[in-house]
Amino acid sequence: MRTLVAGFGNVLRGDDGFGVEVIRRLRESDLVRDGVDFMEVGTAGIGLAQELLTPCERLIIVDAMKRGGPPGSVYVSEVESVEPATEVDMHMAVPARALAVAKALGALPREVFIVGCEPAQVDELTTELTPPVAAAVETVLEHVRRLLDAGRTADPVDGLRQRDEILQIMFWLHGEGLGPDVAVSDILRFVDDERTVRRALRQLAEDGHLETLGGQGTVRYRLTATGIHEGRRRFLDEFEPYLARHAHGECGSADCDCHRGGTECRGAV
Repeated sequence: MRTLVAGFGNVLRGDDGFGVEVIRRLRESDLVRDGVDFMEVGTAGIGLAQELLTPCERLIIVDAMKRGGPPGSVYVSEVESVEPATEVDMHMAVPARALAVAKALGALPREVFIVGCEPAQVDELTTELTPPVAAAVETVLEHVRRLLDAGRTADPVDGLRQRDEILQIMFWLHGEGLGPDVAVSDILRFVDDERTVRRALRQLAEDGHLETLGGQGTVRYRLTATGIHEGRRRFLDEFEPYLARHAHGECGSADCDCHRGGTECRGAV
């Protein structure tokens, strides 16, 4: 799994150069390892889109990010959706625009994270970070470390189990009339690990079991015909021994007439 860590920002604009400073520190750290590349994007986001043409499973973007918190506040988020690009700017200093171009090129990584820091000063012509933002560099280095280590310890077998579990939950919600559209928050009622849920949903969508609905806001997911078929199969594989002890006049046979309101039940004794 190749991971790219990319730092955005203008080093001549004080705290705006935060992302580039983090990349420089990363290159001097023990996080230099096989399968991990570091890139100073600066303000030329088109370079990031071009770099992503080399297959990459995970992208970690580091940038100054205004969210209204105190200077030096650190934010970590996973990018859930990317709007398609409507134009190409050779500079593209904003990460979202670089990601949009990467998506148009079919080069968007499976996992994209943004680690941001609230700036204090971005308008002064200086190469120095303000004290609270400079102090946040160590915190961001630790967040990047955790993201990299999480990728190294991922177990493919566990990933398959997690996707099966999410697919079963989606099928159950669909069957109970709680769909057809489901948000991440609906799944989190059953699986208390947001990152695992988002990764599984993304993979299921790539495999054709789900379709995604929505854009920049809350993304919802809906089972495709293939997803319903596979969800039913996995659900019955897991729970048929219990369903066979039928109740409410129904049996454990997925195709039985009793599930459609009929009177003929294969499981009737």
